[in-house]
Amino acid sequence: MESKGMEAKALKIWGARLLWIAGAGIWLMLMAGAWNRADAAETDSYNFSWLDPDKKIYVLQNRKYSKANRAMVSVLGGIGWSNPYRNVRGIEPRLALYFSEQIGVEVFYSKLFNSGNTTYRSLLASAPALLPLLREIRGQMGGLVHWTPWYAKINVFNQILYFDWGFQFGLGRLEAVRLARNSTSDPFVETSDNQTAFLLGTGQQFFLSQDWSIRLDILGAFYNATYDKNSGDKTWFSNFQFGAGLGYRL
Repeated sequence: MESKGMEAKALKIWGARLLWIAGAGIWLMLMAGAWNRADAAETDSYNFSWLDPDKKIYVLQNRKYSKANRAMVSVLGGIGWSNPYRNVRGIEPRLALYFSEQIGVEVFYSKLFNSGNTTYRSLLASAPALLPLLREIRGQMGGLVHWTPWYAKINVFNQILYFDWGFQFGLGRLEAVRLARNSTSDPFVETSDNQTAFLLGTGQQFFLSQDWSIRLDILGAFYNATYDKNSGDKTWFSNFQFGAGLGYRL
């Protein structure tokens, strides 16, 4: 009965996380409906012959704020939602350089803070003899290539808001440890478990001025590691971080 209660709590937590991810995906799709090419200008002409062979539609999608050939320093704060037994909070400085409005590179470092979540506390209360092996990711760093194909402007409370949406991919290094103990009265024994990861992400920038922007980013790290021991069979794990913060162009 206790194990069924634990499973029900875990399912509720994961259900809430999936709803959050689905909501974020719907938001991105709705935003994409208003967007056009990143390099579109007022003089661009689009021939919608499939819509009306006798007319052309002119898209007034001028780029008011430019990021090409400028470096940008960002600081993001956010949460992680991949660890089943840990609440994860983090702070993440980034440095980016865009070679054009669509292509850029970025390096970053995330400092992550872990604490026991509701699932972990319930597990200790209902089944203290069950001692899961924990993996904590306490930091990650890496390099990313940015591709930003969409740029848009929308009217928000009679104010024009300019923003873009892009994708990120690269390689990174996870600073991780394994936490294990023989009984609940023993202290945790930490073992270094650093991993190399593939990085995939997506994000939006909302331009406040030529220099300042608000950033929303989701970054996933995918790595291959042993399941429950320091040696043995390996499987794929993921670590997702959501971050929001400010960017300043130099």
